[in-house]
Amino acid sequence: MVYKKVAIFGVGLVGGSIGLALKERKLTEEVIGVSRRLETLKKARALKLIDSYTLDPKEAFSGADLIVLAAPPAAVIGLLKTGLDFLEGRYIITDACSTKKKIVSAADDFLPETIFFVGGHPIAGSEKSGPEAATADLFEDRVTILTPTSKTDPAALETVRKLWENLGSRVFLLSPSEHDRILAATSHVPHLLAVIATLLLKRSPFAEKREFVGTGFRDVSRTAAGEPSVWKEVFLTNADNIRKDLTSLERLLAEWKEALERGDGDYIQNVLEEASGFRKTLFSDEEGKE
Repeated sequence: MVYKKVAIFGVGLVGGSIGLALKERKLTEEVIGVSRRLETLKKARALKLIDSYTLDPKEAFSGADLIVLAAPPAAVIGLLKTGLDFLEGRYIITDACSTKKKIVSAADDFLPETIFFVGGHPIAGSEKSGPEAATADLFEDRVTILTPTSKTDPAALETVRKLWENLGSRVFLLSPSEHDRILAATSHVPHLLAVIATLLLKRSPFAEKREFVGTGFRDVSRTAAGEPSVWKEVFLTNADNIRKDLTSLERLLAEWKEALERGDGDYIQNVLEEASGFRKTLFSDEEGKE
């Protein structure tokens, strides 16, 4: 399917990559970007991520075959809560936020029956941000999760599924609650651990000893360089699930402290082996290519 017009709300890494991928694959005649910052839109246009831009969502969305909300969660929720009452006719809307329950609930609660919303999340992020980080192949061989509810229109779901498949993604369906519970463990808490590891060094007496920082710290702390304003909203919109995992983390830390206090080599060996073995099963295919 070739779209006549796709509107993208938020043209940073993800939104810009969607625009660029659509254009390079010739899947749309026009990509129009909309954002709260004119400077960002101008940059996205200069990088050819979009064809045109506006600061006005009504102007951008009107007549679009597909609307993609790729801004941070608070901006997306705020927009959905307006009910988009300035739109006349039938529209298909999806999003690309990394938390889903609050966003999908806002869509279900506030959008009229003529606007068909499908929650989405491409698992293709990076510690980089902004239009300059966008790439046309960001979604290739990546997973995109769609989160339909009982209110989701089947035809709209199929349209959004085809969008992500055409951009190279493998598409999976989860409920919004399942998505947020899983992503807390696989993405949100790991990001928090990267932040904690980084702050542990920064606030230590050895913060300036950069010549002793090795690849291990670089790997562990990489995602801590992500855009703080975006991650703040991720943590706030998935707080309950993250708190549950932090409770489990507290138990693990307590076990480690106790094992170190009593010099329990068996516990340490067993836990290290458990983690090493599981990690190898997660990325065995990738490591075999190295």
